[in-house]
Amino acid sequence: MAESIADIRGQKIKELVEEMKLYNNPKELEEMRRVMRKNVPLSMRGYLLAYLYMTRHEGTGHAPAQQKTRPQQDERRPAPKQAPENAVSFYINVGKASKGTAKELAEFVCEKANLKTDDIVTIAYKPNYSFIYIKKDAANGVIEAVNGQSYKNRKVKMNYSKEKDEN
Repeated sequence: MAESIADIRGQKIKELVEEMKLYNNPKELEEMRRVMRKNVPLSMRGYLLAYLYMTRHEGTGHAPAQQKTRPQQDERRPAPKQAPENAVSFYINVGKASKGTAKELAEFVCEKANLKTDDIVTIAYKPNYSFIYIKKDAANGVIEAVNGQSYKNRKVKMNYSKEKDEN
């Protein structure tokens, strides 16, 4: 009687476990285990292992994943975001560390610069700073109105954000 696919996979998994026990760098395995614990929820770890097995292992009836070459550093880094059309980009030294929200920051800027909430196109709310995109026709005088004000007990500094070179 022919073995089922589940039996074949089970046997191969047992072989992989024995191979893992003989792996010559247990510190590397321990480090990878920590990375997995940090980044993969407990309820998903079994699914991740099943997925990795099915996509990477030959002989399971599934095509193995193509071996990818590691991309160069520039290829991995996303392209710098350009300001939305008809908007001016501002840098502000307020971010998540200030214990506020993007909405509170938008309300603060609107209040100080006498803007409507519709004048703010978007906010890129980072850990220690933010980028605020304001409609061009409403952007005049924003820096002067906001600079030096106090937000969550922090003195605010606001400037036009610098465009990154594409070269």
